[in-house]
Amino acid sequence: MVNFANPKLLWLLAAVVAFALLYARMRFLRRRRLSRFGNPEVLASLMPDVSKYLPAVKIVVALIAVASMVIMLARPRTKGKISEEEVSGIEVIIAVDVSNSMLASSTDDPRGVSRLQRAKHVLNSLIGKLDNDRVGLIVFAGDAFTQLPLTPDFVSAKLYLNEISTGMVENQGTDIGSAIQVAMNSFSGMQDVERAIVVITDAEDQIGDGVSVARAAHDEGIEVDVIGLGSGKGAQIPLDRTYTNWLKDENGQVVTTYLNEQLAQEIAAAGGGVYINGASASALNELVERLDQIKKTNFEKINYTASDEQFPLFAWLALILIIVDCIFSNRKIGFLRKYNFFSRNGAAVALLVLAGGIASAQAPIAPALQFPDNSMRPERKYIREGNEEFKQGHYREAEILYARALSVNPTSEVGLYNQALTRLLLAGGQAEANAELKQNAIEAMQQLVKAQNPKVAEYAAYNLGNVAYDSQQLQQALQSYKQALRVNPANQLARENYRYVEKQLQNQDQNQDQNQDQQDQQDQQQQQQNQDQNQDQQQQQQQQQQQQNQDQQQQQQEQNISQSNRDQILNAVEKKDAAARARAKGDPSKGGGRRQTGPNW
Repeated sequence: MVNFANPKLLWLLAAVVAFALLYARMRFLRRRRLSRFGNPEVLASLMPDVSKYLPAVKIVVALIAVASMVIMLARPRTKGKISEEEVSGIEVIIAVDVSNSMLASSTDDPRGVSRLQRAKHVLNSLIGKLDNDRVGLIVFAGDAFTQLPLTPDFVSAKLYLNEISTGMVENQGTDIGSAIQVAMNSFSGMQDVERAIVVITDAEDQIGDGVSVARAAHDEGIEVDVIGLGSGKGAQIPLDRTYTNWLKDENGQVVTTYLNEQLAQEIAAAGGGVYINGASASALNELVERLDQIKKTNFEKINYTASDEQFPLFAWLALILIIVDCIFSNRKIGFLRKYNFFSRNGAAVALLVLAGGIASAQAPIAPALQFPDNSMRPERKYIREGNEEFKQGHYREAEILYARALSVNPTSEVGLYNQALTRLLLAGGQAEANAELKQNAIEAMQQLVKAQNPKVAEYAAYNLGNVAYDSQQLQQALQSYKQALRVNPANQLARENYRYVEKQLQNQDQNQDQNQDQQDQQDQQQQQQNQDQNQDQQQQQQQQQQQQNQDQQQQQQEQNISQSNRDQILNAVEKKDAAARARAKGDPSKGGGRRQTGPNW
């Protein structure tokens, strides 16, 4: 079952219905205004960027987001479940001494922590370690009474513990026996439940017989443990924080109170428990270990869980729908078509230009721009109507109204800026038909950078930066954003765009440096290769020259050898010819003359 913590806030859902009716009324009036210009079907073909469905989708998303926020504020929740579980523990009654002696120091230092404050500290830690036990609280001095009955609610027990003071019991003195007797009567009386009494005192038992009462409690199966606080050397009882006024007796003597450890040990022994000195660092652990040794009993405990809050679901739904409403536009943006918004770089450019578009769209309707000081009533009327058309994305109608405002006041800086802005948005992309319109808008913006109206100058410079960035003229975009920041240093969008463009320029410079380094390396490699080739050519030329020299030497040697052979052959031929001539002349010495012939047979 679902209920609401603030059901009256659900009446705000009526506003959602009112907004839906108002939107339907505005759409009807828009269609009627469009019909004045001509056939709606013909006009639709003249407005290709206008979506038929996105406006309806956006208003539905926005209304669901508003309804989710209303339901979130009403805090829907489901009913919690009741669960039962069995837990085991014991019943513990803690008796705290609140007599005036507990104001004395718990140490040998007279200005040290009082015994009562030390008792509260020990009890606070003890209650935190009693997991599933039931605890009760008794305060006593000359009398004793129950401060907190047995309860498993340890949070309440700690609250009551902080309220303990020495003024809670009028009858002063210390009657430990009376405290044990009241504790015995404060148990639940359940069968088979182990019980224990923890007495925290300085054991100055001035009244009653604590030992005999503790013995009687032990006979009934109740364990009595004692925690002693104070110093055996004694301490005075201060009456204020100045530690100059001390409690005095009837004779005017300062009262000194002591820790009676002997009596405390006797009471613990008679009660079947243990005595623990509260000044010991391990006092609490010793007591917890002692109580853990007692047999645990099963208790029936009912836990009521808190109602389950369901409003975070509607909060997340509203957040998601608001983000979706911011992402989608009523019309397509022409100069963003060339970007791929599904890549990392494309997403960054989209954020940059969309931020500029939002700032530019908000500028004309800002209070400082809407009604200049020197404006006239007709001018204000046309500017107001033009702003309404501009907000709805009807830029052509807005431009007409801004032109009418300029006809009334041609020097209106707001009118000139608004007209230039609408022309810039109408121009959209880089189509040839819109080039002149876009150039006129840019020239008007450039003149308005020096306008007297600071808002006009700021937004004109900012929009020029967006246009320059769209044309990838990064240096010019950087200068325009810087001009906008000079006019208004608090323009966060201009600052973010400036940093983005500056980062892009740095990346370009780094890329150029890297390209230059690569070119230098290539030149060096080419130069080295040329040098190596020249060396190889020189070596080849040297080898060829050496080879030619060797060939020439060999030819020369061959020629020398041939000439010598020719001379020797010539000499031999000449000698042979001379010998032949000599024989021909008959020179006997040369073997010549007539040959003798034999007889003729």
